[in-house]
Amino acid sequence: MAKTEWQIKHLSVASLHLDAKNPRLGRRASGSSPRDLIQLLFEHDKAIEVAQSIAARGYFPNEPLLAIHEDGRYVVVEGNRRLAALKALREPGLLEGALERQVERLSRRIIDSEGIAKVPVVVAPSRRATDRQVAGRHVGTPVLAWQAENRASFILEKLDEGYDNQELFDELGFSVSDVQAARQTRAIADMARSLDLPEDVMAKLDNPRTKLFTTIERVFDSTVGRGFLKVEPDPDHGLRGSTTKQEFTRGFTKLVSDVALGKQSSRTLNTNDDIRKYFESWQANELPASKKGSFVPADLITGKAGSSKPAKTEQSAVAKKQVQVSTTVLPKDFKVRFGNDRLLDIRRELTKLKREDFPNAGAVLLRVFFELSVMHYLERSGELAKLVQKLGGKGQLQYGAPTMKQLVPEITRIAKANLGKAEAAKIEKAIRYDAAAPFTLSDLHAFVHQQSDLPGARDIWQFWLRTEPLFRMMLEQDISVGKE
Repeated sequence: MAKTEWQIKHLSVASLHLDAKNPRLGRRASGSSPRDLIQLLFEHDKAIEVAQSIAARGYFPNEPLLAIHEDGRYVVVEGNRRLAALKALREPGLLEGALERQVERLSRRIIDSEGIAKVPVVVAPSRRATDRQVAGRHVGTPVLAWQAENRASFILEKLDEGYDNQELFDELGFSVSDVQAARQTRAIADMARSLDLPEDVMAKLDNPRTKLFTTIERVFDSTVGRGFLKVEPDPDHGLRGSTTKQEFTRGFTKLVSDVALGKQSSRTLNTNDDIRKYFESWQANELPASKKGSFVPADLITGKAGSSKPAKTEQSAVAKKQVQVSTTVLPKDFKVRFGNDRLLDIRRELTKLKREDFPNAGAVLLRVFFELSVMHYLERSGELAKLVQKLGGKGQLQYGAPTMKQLVPEITRIAKANLGKAEAAKIEKAIRYDAAAPFTLSDLHAFVHQQSDLPGARDIWQFWLRTEPLFRMMLEQDISVGKE
């Protein structure tokens, strides 16, 4: 493209749009609103660090954003983190939860508000004209490189847009082997997300910034790993299996789970010898057997998607309906049937307190309500006296009562004894620290007792959804239910 076709303009930040096709945003960007895209960049791509830099040192105009004029609007194809930071600093309400409050504090430090209202932008003649620059900045360069799956998405998207292999190499520097690797990466990621896995494992796979696939790819790049898993590279599909789908799925499920749960890492699966020792440690019935059969990734992905999508859609619709029904910290249909006056009063306030309007008050009061509910339930069920005795008596306890940390194991045990397995598992994740869980009691406790930002409305509602069966057991059910 002739250099004169690239124009530098000073455009208002409000008129600029984030690029939903940006590989950095990953698969979650599909169908997301502009506000959701900003939240994603702050939560997963360190846009908060860019905002902190702008607040501390101002916005440097010497490196303009790169945009295209598409569908009647300016879309920024390079510099999305900077644009997200600028938009949030000008309007912190675009973010949710703790991030909104953090950016609001940063925005107060901005001296030159005009300096972040209008910024220089290089406007390219077309999206394709920007591909070389975008690829060059994020593949093997100092600018916060894309994860393997983001890189693969970019390459495959360029193929879909009409690039052939020679153009990919000549214009963007991607070789035929890079294309093959991209297809393999996409196949591994899609197959992994199609597995029937526990909630905590799926949460890690769905993280758009996950590095798990880099470790799993090492196994597939290894001739030793492919030998154990019964797969071979395929230029069109990324991979092709030399056994049945069932045999491969069993072994692949174990590999993905072990990496996601931290049992294996890039250090323990670093060499062919490491990978061989790993598979040799498996039980014989865990390894894919040599059976007559063949498959490509689409066979696994299509089969899983066909069976899971309706259920997922139905679940999402139910969740959306629940959020619309109740905007308060506690839903109004939750009753305290077996509680003291203090619990009744707090319940009444929490069913009037709107999460969006009063997240700070809601978070603190919910934390208090949880602890009082646990103490009351244990006392009326006779379990509290046993616990106090177990801990050495009131004289050994500060204020003569167990701490929340000491109460959690007991209430977890009771939940497992009196509730369904799935409900008890959700409760345990909510009241014990779990890095895979979106929000836990440990986080809520830290907000109350440490110098931390309070959770947002969404965090509060997630905590309630996970602990609802426990609250209803403690305060709505007769004591005999708790002693089953």
